Amino acid sequence: MNLFFSTVKIILFFLASNKRKAFIEACKDPQKAQEELKSKILQELNCDYPNTPMSYADYATSLHLNPKNISFFEFTSGSSGIKKSIPYTRGLLKSFQNMFTLWVHDVIFFSGVKLCTGKFFMSVSPQIGESDNDDRKYLSLPFRILLSPFLISNPNNHKSDSSEEFLFKISRDLIASPKLEVISIWSPTYLLALLDYIEKNQHQLGIKIESWEKLWPNLKLISCWTHAQAEKPSNKLKEFFPRVVFQGKGLLLTEAPVTIPWSEANGHIPLVSETIIEFLDNGEIRGIHEVEIGNTYVILTGQRNGFLRYNTEDVVRVTGFYYKVPILEFIGRYGQQIDLAGEKFSEPLLKDLTKDHEGVVFIIPNVRDPIPQYVILTELHDITDWDQKLKSIHHYKLARNLNQLKAPTIIKVRSPSEMYLQYCQSSGMNLGDIKERVLFSNLSQAEKFLGWIQKAVTP
Repeated sequence: MNLFFSTVKIILFFLASNKRKAFIEACKDPQKAQEELKSKILQELNCDYPNTPMSYADYATSLHLNPKNISFFEFTSGSSGIKKSIPYTRGLLKSFQNMFTLWVHDVIFFSGVKLCTGKFFMSVSPQIGESDNDDRKYLSLPFRILLSPFLISNPNNHKSDSSEEFLFKISRDLIASPKLEVISIWSPTYLLALLDYIEKNQHQLGIKIESWEKLWPNLKLISCWTHAQAEKPSNKLKEFFPRVVFQGKGLLLTEAPVTIPWSEANGHIPLVSETIIEFLDNGEIRGIHEVEIGNTYVILTGQRNGFLRYNTEDVVRVTGFYYKVPILEFIGRYGQQIDLAGEKFSEPLLKDLTKDHEGVVFIIPNVRDPIPQYVILTELHDITDWDQKLKSIHHYKLARNLNQLKAPTIIKVRSPSEMYLQYCQSSGMNLGDIKERVLFSNLSQAEKFLGWIQKAVTP
């Protein structure tokens, strides 16, 4: 093992051990931990806790913050397409840093993955044109100093005039790192897009690829989203790296850290020591100690940035318990449904319909004509009769039989996932906010995406 890495591991162990112990103690009595955290946050903000769930629109104009306490704003666009400006206080930033500290400590010492070089690739947000994204701001200064020698890609070197130039720079860093052991990204489609770029540009990159395993023979762990709509693209990555351990990312929002992958729990558990976490159950708000195995809930969070009882619209299922905290599986986004002509499409319904479909598919409503229809964005080799497949849904079949919906238009492209990723980035979304989906339920976003697709596929 690399002597320098061994020394850094010892330092990391002592830096993070107390944080891990404190977090485990919080998991043993999460109700007490949450009450203490709420008291601290309300004292800092000097306000009352809201009685009802709140949205971004509720907070956009009335934050409980002194401007002097705001370190910076994170500008992002979520799946709804709403441009959001999220204030980051020192307290919120510290919560993200503590989450990252706990995660690194858990991976190195408790995941069972034996790291020898410590070389890892961390998701890097594009710095294109005038943007100034740097994912390292989520690391505490000690961690930034300790981990910098092991980062194979330095964001300071990635300022680019185009996405093509950015991909080239990132790809160049990756192929020059045969000792790479860990890849930490958000969306699996991001890595798939990078692999596709490397494969198509081997000559320009000065490389001939025999296999991805030979390119990175030391790769041991890939951390990315693996649940809900990320399941299929992550499974595709598993085909490329059959001997690599895949770890599902926790639920992490721009507004707050919510869950963390935890080796002892064999799943994702809420960060009860950092974020106030509640569960919306058919209009009723439940505490961390009031949830039951098998039930699904919408997550509400409270953080030091003034977003209190914030409705994330993220749906989770309780699959078990670690001590007294629930193990949570991300299911999808609440409210992602559409009904053009009585077909009652929803994200969970279409996810279930397409679960046995080998490729990635996007189902996009098109209301430009008097009689609406759906556009199916799918892969080149797809031979599915999508009209017949959708007719297995009773209400869709009825709408088609009544000529309330036209037959779907099929658009076949080489990589629907890559196209979706490029569209999201062109719309101003950060990589960490791009969540996998099947259905475009927002009509305005659907129209923009269809227009973007038309330009992209037109010679």
